Amino acid sequence: MALFKHGKKQQPKSEPNQQSNNQQQPSQAANNFPPNNQPAGNQYFQDVPDYPVNNSTANTQPLRSMPERNSAAQPAAPTGSPAPQQAPRTDAPANNPAGQPMQQRPLSTQSPAAVSHPHGSLENWEYTEKQLKELESHQKELKSQLKVQLLSSRTFYSHLIQSKQSVHLDRGAIELEVQKIQRINDTLRYWFGTDMISGDVFFSHDRKYFIVQPGLLDPENQKREQMADLAYYLDDHNVLPSVITLDYDENLYGRWQSYLDDGIVNPESNLVNIYDYFQTEGLQGTKPIQGPNTGIEISPQAHVENDDENNIDRVYLGNDLVMQITKDIEGRPANIDHYHGNEVISSDYLDEQGINRLTKVFNPRNPEEIMDEFYYRLDNSLAIVKSKMNGEPYIQVMNRSNILVKSFDTEQDFIVWWLAEKILDDNSTIIVPLSSPIHQALLEQSNGHFKVLPFVDNYANEQTQLANILDNTQLLSDGILVNSEDAQQEVSQASQGKVNVSLITNSNKNDNAAPIESTNTAN
Repeated sequence: MALFKHGKKQQPKSEPNQQSNNQQQPSQAANNFPPNNQPAGNQYFQDVPDYPVNNSTANTQPLRSMPERNSAAQPAAPTGSPAPQQAPRTDAPANNPAGQPMQQRPLSTQSPAAVSHPHGSLENWEYTEKQLKELESHQKELKSQLKVQLLSSRTFYSHLIQSKQSVHLDRGAIELEVQKIQRINDTLRYWFGTDMISGDVFFSHDRKYFIVQPGLLDPENQKREQMADLAYYLDDHNVLPSVITLDYDENLYGRWQSYLDDGIVNPESNLVNIYDYFQTEGLQGTKPIQGPNTGIEISPQAHVENDDENNIDRVYLGNDLVMQITKDIEGRPANIDHYHGNEVISSDYLDEQGINRLTKVFNPRNPEEIMDEFYYRLDNSLAIVKSKMNGEPYIQVMNRSNILVKSFDTEQDFIVWWLAEKILDDNSTIIVPLSSPIHQALLEQSNGHFKVLPFVDNYANEQTQLANILDNTQLLSDGILVNSEDAQQEVSQASQGKVNVSLITNSNKNDNAAPIESTNTAN
């Protein structure tokens, strides 16, 4: 930083050494008479040969002697040519002969840096101020570094205590960690006035991590970047998560390949979809099993009309539309709509191999209302049945012999059961957004079986949900992830630093989030 702004010259780098050199003794200072000006005649110079002296009667009185301190330091005047003499002190009126005007010392025309001063140059204060500011800045950096180190250590020891308590060790097994945490809290209170400061979330390399998403998004969807930000953050902590999606997706693997190609997720990450899980469960290999519905059968009396512009084939029986086949860009059948009385009654959704994976049955009185959904395995057996008819279970899970395994009244119950029973174990941590309807059920279901790490991905719309879970901090042993500094601040303050919180920053920015401390002070 320049000492002088707006084009002024900076202090020389050797300035610290100038202080002692500029401290001249008063007896060595040069007279500050103006150029080509001589002091007015007075009686101090009567002893100087050839010096004009007024010999009037008024000036023949003997001179009073100078103060002892001056006369002792004044050498005898030489008898030769005149030499420069010390100017008289203006604070000694007794030495001024009567009737003579008082001689004033002329103002200095020297620059401040050249003026003699007991502490060096008069401009040295700027250098000292610069040093002080640099010291203050360095202190802030050290305090910030200290805070991060303290909070990281406290988070680690807290995790160690939880790990030991999970195997029911006695109090003595964690005494050392408890003492270290107490020392850390004491240090936090000393330097920062409080120990109620939330640290970062701790990630264990021994655990399995899962990210829950409703579904995979198209490249045009901006929320895709949130997934990338979270994936990059976890990668920085050497965490390789699996991605769990909950929506049925005809183009599941195509979208996943797009995620990989665009660098949204780590190339080594796995994808788990709830419907794909049951449709492929227990089937070895990737080659689909051929079945009776791998082809499309039409009546010999029917005729087909092609709409090549829209990749659609329409099948008519007489004048009645009985089937409409929509093809993909490769010309393969993708959707088959079945009609009765020119009204759609069901739709089949085929994969790239031509296997029917899903059939939707519509209400004949209201073709826009879905009555049933049938999800098939690759061997054509029923995997899941969804029914919206009154009096029937909403979801039924079937085995490969089409025998009922379990039924559910809500989609949330189905998802939580699948996650808890089929996917997660004691060594699993699941990252679930607060926008998901299953986040509260998962928090209540965990009970040590698995851990839940909530993610506040839309703070403006999730403040109510965040306030609710902060009322039960015992369910947040692993902490909370947020992508908003406001959410980070609320978590730290509402939990008084008891809940760890990590800020997921935009991957396009190089922002380093500092720990947030509670506004409450420690006692």
